[in-house]
Amino acid sequence: MGVAFQPCDILGQGDLDIFLTDCNGIASNAFEITYAIYYLSPIPPYPEVLIGSPNRVPINPNVGEYYASLQVPASASVGCYHIRWNFKQYAGSPLQQVVQEWAVVAPGTSVVPIYSTCVTSMIGKLRLLLRDQNPDKFYHFRPPEAEGNIGAYNQVFGQIWEDAELLEYLERALDWWNMFPPNTCGMDTIDKLCTDQPCWRTAILWEAITHATFAMSLNWVADEFDYSIGGVSLSIEKSAKYESLKQNAESQFDKATEAKARTVKFVRGLQQPKYGIGIRSAFGPNVGRGILSPRNFL
Repeated sequence: MGVAFQPCDILGQGDLDIFLTDCNGIASNAFEITYAIYYLSPIPPYPEVLIGSPNRVPINPNVGEYYASLQVPASASVGCYHIRWNFKQYAGSPLQQVVQEWAVVAPGTSVVPIYSTCVTSMIGKLRLLLRDQNPDKFYHFRPPEAEGNIGAYNQVFGQIWEDAELLEYLERALDWWNMFPPNTCGMDTIDKLCTDQPCWRTAILWEAITHATFAMSLNWVADEFDYSIGGVSLSIEKSAKYESLKQNAESQFDKATEAKARTVKFVRGLQQPKYGIGIRSAFGPNVGRGILSPRNFL
């Protein structure tokens, strides 16, 4: 869910908006643009219920920028809503449509962040390294499908990777980091990482990049092809480029694991109760007399 509002909230610029650019990346107004609000029924098969006019006119404060100006009714049902944007670039252009999701929450509900401050910071750092932190500025680095080409327009609502995806990559990276000697499995959350070993964050980010680029490589494999006929050829190959980025990130992570092995001087030993009490062994400091019977050992 992208955004949430309460009954009686007045929505304006920066709430429910859309930004349009032409195929050259230049902000451009639409020949015609309207929007409609729908309530998403919680009853299967979850139909959309139109709220008000199907052809509301948005506000156009700047070239290429449009936003919905409305007030959430006091009687609005709590739940999920859709705003559907309908627009044409030119008079003869086909009508295009895109959808955004938002929600209405109960009055007095505290809308808190989904992630902790540390996790949010790590997701932001990973986006920065992936050049995915500002889609309006860096849209040209992404493939057209993720960019959202609508006819001759470029509409951008978000980044290539969702927050949940980046968090998954960060957690996998931390798991992989902990497996490298010495074992640091006690560092099992991103929050612990930020609190106890913030100097390891860069290593985790490098490994998270390998997961992110690997995922993009998998997406592109299905869309690659070579075509040649009548002297005209077309080749689309993106997965190899993402694979190259992945390998570069992996090399940085490997260097970090080597540094980890040299700099981590103390690792907590095995717990004593599993090996009995008083056994003379290398399992711990308890070196008093003991009987090595099966009962005492187990």
